[in-house]
Amino acid sequence: MTPIRFIHTSDIHLDTSFSGAGLPSRLGDRKREAIRGTFRRILEDARRQSVDLVLIAGDLFEHDRVTPDTVEFLKQQFENLDGIRVFIAPGNHDPCLRESPYCTEAWPENVHIFREEEFRSVEMADTGVRVTGFGFAHSRLEEPIFQKLPVLPAEGWNLVLAHGSDVGCVPAGKAAHGPFTVGEISGKNVHYCALGHYHRQRPVLNPLDSARIWYCGIPEGRAWDEEGACGYLLGEIDGSGGIEVKSCPASQYPLATITVDCDGYTSREQIVDDILRRRGGAFDENTIVRVHLEGSLDPRLYLSTSEMEERLAGAALFLAWENHTVPAIDFAALANERTLCGYYVRSVNHQIAAAPAAERPVLERARLYGVQALLGREVRAR
Repeated sequence: MTPIRFIHTSDIHLDTSFSGAGLPSRLGDRKREAIRGTFRRILEDARRQSVDLVLIAGDLFEHDRVTPDTVEFLKQQFENLDGIRVFIAPGNHDPCLRESPYCTEAWPENVHIFREEEFRSVEMADTGVRVTGFGFAHSRLEEPIFQKLPVLPAEGWNLVLAHGSDVGCVPAGKAAHGPFTVGEISGKNVHYCALGHYHRQRPVLNPLDSARIWYCGIPEGRAWDEEGACGYLLGEIDGSGGIEVKSCPASQYPLATITVDCDGYTSREQIVDDILRRRGGAFDENTIVRVHLEGSLDPRLYLSTSEMEERLAGAALFLAWENHTVPAIDFAALANERTLCGYYVRSVNHQIAAAPAAERPVLERARLYGVQALLGREVRAR
């Protein structure tokens, strides 16, 4: 048997809005274009690696924001695949609504869209592969559709394509669209199940049979909970009938968070040096970096992030700062002083000790600001 190769991708989210991501608008535009570029590279890899089919497991674009230009971009990219078959299972962000481009546009002949909320199969007689999938016809889908997955024919190779939620491992804050259990996939002659919706690339543990079940993850991270390397999966059905799955990197502008412990630092240069030591490992010039500053700083140090960025220019694509440092003030020593400042610290200390845990951070900040004011130092909100 000639090996059959496929690419599994999902959750591209073309035309994503970055308005709530805490990034400047110019960087949002750049990141949005990077998502398009990443998808283009995935399809270029499909041609370069001579795959037989591309599986897109939903959320290809944002239904409420997709532009005519993006639709034409997709058509052109699919046409450039030189006949490689493309299968799309719409998800909750790109449901197959009546006004969706999936329904209103004419797509290239090599593209098949699963437009119904029922499992349908497409036979590829020349390869012996059968692709079975369903698509979202609504922006919400709470029905356990995988319960309706039929037992597929034993002959040939069965690939299942869907946007769905493994109810055994739902990420925090993620809605359970198209919920399923492994038991609803096993025992149905499935060789590979290509899933979308969860943005971390990972296999779904299946102790019941030999079906390989995978989330390919998001190919280009869009938020701080999508940090690190992102990509797609390259699968191959070999001559002996086994399926090999390989993770392939694809992201253009990854996101990363680094934490800098500022204890003992007395100048901005020490902070910058600490950050630069991470370059090449934690991040590079194409990374969007969130710098988390923590620890105690000399109270005389002026923490100018704009000036630090001047020295860090070119080290990263963008730097976002989160300052959680506190001035290095010895409150225990101040509490022993027979001064107004000492009286103030003792008074607030008593309040902190008696307060519920949830209220203590507010009182601790009040103690800090009060001491800074009494000592004639600059008071900066934290």
